[in-house]
Amino acid sequence: MKANSLTSHLLALSSLLSIPLLGLIYIYLNHGNGMVHSLVTDFDRQLPFLKVFVLPYLFWYPFLFIAFVYLAFKNREVFYQTLVQFNIGLLICYGFYAVYQTYVPRPELVGDDWLLQMVRGVYSSDQPYNCFPSTHVLTTYLMMKAYLRTAGIPRMYTAAVTIVSILIIASTQFVKQHVLLDIAGAILVAEGVIYAVTRIHKGWFSKPIIAKPQQSTWEGSLRR
Repeated sequence: MKANSLTSHLLALSSLLSIPLLGLIYIYLNHGNGMVHSLVTDFDRQLPFLKVFVLPYLFWYPFLFIAFVYLAFKNREVFYQTLVQFNIGLLICYGFYAVYQTYVPRPELVGDDWLLQMVRGVYSSDQPYNCFPSTHVLTTYLMMKAYLRTAGIPRMYTAAVTIVSILIIASTQFVKQHVLLDIAGAILVAEGVIYAVTRIHKGWFSKPIIAKPQQSTWEGSLRR
């Protein structure tokens, strides 16, 4: 691998640090702020708590990193577009958290097996606030869409990303971290961000270059 290529890859991967840096905003907002809203519906109450879904829920972290690394090597343009979408989408979600904070009630955990211990770890590290829209769903959905729209990625990889994404999104419900409206809000934000970033990108890089026509020799001779 050439030195400049290695530097290019390192610079691209280092840009992923923008995501945890923005996460500092989430940490600041991750507490009760007085007036808290509930978006729980009857359908949410009917959904069971399934502790096994803590596995795809936690797999979200390595999943996004691995998927980004592959895009960095496979299609740098899509990599940066997706990263920009992530950052804009996260800022929009944090804006919601600042002005409209929601709360999701958690079930009582009975038992002491390793799956329940993992769920307890999730609950203890993340307060039950800042749920609408779900950043878990937002980022997972954006990554899934990036793979679905990118040409040249093997179908097996795209299928794997799609399946894992669906499991991660479903896990937000079955571990009782989010409600259905949190998913709907996240998808709406994601689609809006995808549309905006795509339009801006096309506007910047698809402008036709208008060259000033040169006068022909015979026209110049006539004017003289």
